[in-house]
Amino acid sequence: MRRLDGELFWVHVSGFTYTPQDPHRETLWAFTDLSMGRKVNSTLRGSMTARERDVAALLIEGRTGKEVAKALGISHRTVDIYKTRLLRKYGVSTTPQLIEHLLAG
Repeated sequence: MRRLDGELFWVHVSGFTYTPQDPHRETLWAFTDLSMGRKVNSTLRGSMTARERDVAALLIEGRTGKEVAKALGISHRTVDIYKTRLLRKYGVSTTPQLIEHLLAG
């Protein structure tokens, strides 16, 4: 990739789709700057359930717990359970920290 200042840098790209029948319609892409010295944590991402990935993707979009619940057709308390699982898996205590880790790959 190229930074705004023109410098080239390597990234790790990962993504998944919400619509397998039309994979490019709703896809979440994450780009990790490899020059930042972070390890790409595919183990954690691989251990997420499909529903945890759904919740995570909507949180990344900036939706609230109630908005996530409505979009997925589940209770907001159920969303809280999934979010708590994700917080534990990533070893963070706040939603912004969780989103940062999710975007880091």
